[in-house]
Amino acid sequence: MRARAVIGANFGDCGKGLMVDYLCVTQGAGMVVRFNGGAQAGHTVVTPHGKRHVFSHFGAGTFDGVPTFLSQFFVCNPLLFFKELDHLHALDVIPTVYAHPNCMVTTFADMVINQRREDDRGDKRHGSVGVGMNETINRSQIPELTITMSDLWNGVNILDRLATACGKYAEFRTGKPIQNADTMITAFASTCAIFADQVHPLGIAQCKEPVFEGAQGLLLDQDNKEFFPHLTRSHTGMRNVLVLCEQAGIKDVEIYYVSRTYLTRHGAGPLPGEDEMLRFEDNTNVDHPYQGVIRFAPLDANKLKARIAADCKGAPHKLVLTHCDQMNAPCAADLYATGPTRSDVDAVTKGEIR
Repeated sequence: MRARAVIGANFGDCGKGLMVDYLCVTQGAGMVVRFNGGAQAGHTVVTPHGKRHVFSHFGAGTFDGVPTFLSQFFVCNPLLFFKELDHLHALDVIPTVYAHPNCMVTTFADMVINQRREDDRGDKRHGSVGVGMNETINRSQIPELTITMSDLWNGVNILDRLATACGKYAEFRTGKPIQNADTMITAFASTCAIFADQVHPLGIAQCKEPVFEGAQGLLLDQDNKEFFPHLTRSHTGMRNVLVLCEQAGIKDVEIYYVSRTYLTRHGAGPLPGEDEMLRFEDNTNVDHPYQGVIRFAPLDANKLKARIAADCKGAPHKLVLTHCDQMNAPCAADLYATGPTRSDVDAVTKGEIR
């Protein structure tokens, strides 16, 4: 069975959505598998006819009718799911979404706690998006407070867990409980029931011809000590993909590492070689209350190749360079994109782009 993986080679914001869409249209796919992260992702897809969406909870093959599978490594967020679903419906898109039973579920309490903690850090922020992914993982270390997709499908009463999360747990994490939470608890529990009907159970072995869609990038992997604590709470490279492939009996994966022709960082943390003189238009990564403005730096081609090599461990792979219309590419690539749509992606002869 054919499988492909799309991975960000830097700090994210590199064009993974464009590449997933391109592969689904040009090569076909049976499923887009989200193998890490959660609803904090922002993968922009623009069709040749101008239809545009920033995919967060849904796979970037959705415009092409490819279903999404949220693996056990994905953190679900029912509130943001329905917000995004409304936007897709407005575009006349009806997505199909499956999930693994062990997917953790983000609550409104996780989002509140996340934002409180980031606010309290002041000018020492970690760069969180504020949607509660890290807090969901922390809370889920306590069995009595864990909420999974399996719980929602099985109709488990989560009211007591939510009450504790808003009370003692929120006080433990932030120094104060979430006040007047009763109405929010009831509303969120109702939302979860609808969410359970909208998302269907599935296993990775049922995902045929998958495209594995990564979130963020190699430099934000949770084990990257160089940039701690300004990281994401997930494995952004091939680690999760290999686990899923083993579970599905997939032997070979075609890997696509995606990079802009320059470095970006949207959020707190160091950006090597940051250059305030570099300015590029970016309609997706706008000023954000928690991540600030997107920043830019030249791309070090040797370091790019080194971190890709460290992640793929000698496996065959391809390099995709996007935003080639904004800056000359610094190294040879396999695919390049000169614009935002799948029709702007093309193959190049090795060494043609420098």
